Amino acid sequence: MATQTIFALGKHVSRGKDLFLSHTGVDKPWVEKLAELVEATPFQDRYLGVVYDKWDFAHAKNIVLELEKEIDACRFIGIVISKASLAADWPILERTVAVWSDPTGNKGRVIPILIENVPLPPSLRVRRWVDFRNPETFEQSFVELISILRGESIPRGRGGLSPSLSVLQNPLNAPVVVTSAVEADKVNEKLISNLLPVLELPKVVYASPTPLREKSDLQKLSTAKSHPPFLLRSEKLFTFANLREEESAFRGVIEQKEIESEGFKTWFGSDKHNWAVELLNLHLKAFAYDRYLRFEGKGQRFFFSPYKEQPKTIRWSIGGKQVSREVTTPHTATRVNSEGNKERFQFGWRHQGIRANFIHLPMGLFLRIEPTWLLTKDGKVPRGGSRVGPVLSHWLNQERNGQILRSIRFWSLVLTRGRNELCIPTGQEPIRIGLTPARGVVDFGIISDSVDYDRLINAEMEDDLAVPELAPEKSQFDLFSGDGGENL
Repeated sequence: MATQTIFALGKHVSRGKDLFLSHTGVDKPWVEKLAELVEATPFQDRYLGVVYDKWDFAHAKNIVLELEKEIDACRFIGIVISKASLAADWPILERTVAVWSDPTGNKGRVIPILIENVPLPPSLRVRRWVDFRNPETFEQSFVELISILRGESIPRGRGGLSPSLSVLQNPLNAPVVVTSAVEADKVNEKLISNLLPVLELPKVVYASPTPLREKSDLQKLSTAKSHPPFLLRSEKLFTFANLREEESAFRGVIEQKEIESEGFKTWFGSDKHNWAVELLNLHLKAFAYDRYLRFEGKGQRFFFSPYKEQPKTIRWSIGGKQVSREVTTPHTATRVNSEGNKERFQFGWRHQGIRANFIHLPMGLFLRIEPTWLLTKDGKVPRGGSRVGPVLSHWLNQERNGQILRSIRFWSLVLTRGRNELCIPTGQEPIRIGLTPARGVVDFGIISDSVDYDRLINAEMEDDLAVPELAPEKSQFDLFSGDGGENL
């Protein structure tokens, strides 16, 4: 862009006194480029105007009086914050005058413009500031500044750039730090949930009177080695498995002549609503067990045990590269040995796991996945007590939204063996679950935070689906390598 052309045109249009730029000489090249961009931006029936010392104070007889006059006349005062400006006398004077004009920040006149990774002075921390430290997000930060000057709210991210805004590339290099602000902005904020949508359900539930009163009675009355998931309610057995089949595992414990069937979806609108969710969760537990995941009932957590007393590692391929995650790791504690010295020793196992269960909400049926942690004594029995809670909370509190999102994606891959959807067999139609989490929108957030979650999810889907599938005839021991690693 030819800046000379911009300002040649600018001489023939009116400008207001919108932004006073307080800065130090060291930052002048960066500030001048910002000033040029602001003055090339239209506002109402004119262009935005900037008070910049090189343009406005070159021939001033009393620069202090001119300074006070211009600060009073401008709608906003931009304080350019850098290491140099915090140490220089003149910017400190300008900042003092500016802050004095709006001491509490209620008017919103003072705009800290952060261009280096330095702490904000206390008098500026209560004010909404604009982050220009990352050159790759210069355009978003510029749009944020313009929206303040115009008194506008803009759509989220790059989508908010209107054709009328002429934006130059930021020529300066600066540390990369996430943008922040004092309060939430009025923008459309996309939320990613930990809810995976259920796409398909079995059509029919079979029921028959049964002499079973407890599930433990099944082993006494049935000769079958294994049984599909089922419910016992009102002296009846309910299951998705077809009870009318000759090879049914329940033939010895049901009344063959009184077998009934009904539509499964009708359960959700009846007093059997909770039965429906419970039957789905029983199938989830059976499915997870087939994936060698243990279930801890008290905390409703799924986790992997160590393999042959070795850490459990999951390996898969992303973009042609082998990556891994150790989901079961020796947990260590400190003790004093016989020589009086502190030493670390193994004190059970630490597991990355999930809480997973079906949940029925007004907007639909979902599988909820919640990444979590747990400690066990021997890789199987969970450890409890007052000391365990703070340890687990410490690990959970260290995780941020991005890590949780990736963990949800990771565990969905563990359950699916790398397929693009989760299919839980039922003996008829499967329980089909999509892997793209349910999303929603709220009308507040952080302006110019342009993380594209749709793009992130799609990119990970494309990469992670490069995971090779296991041959169905492989045994449990074929799935593991000698060091306890499992290849998805």
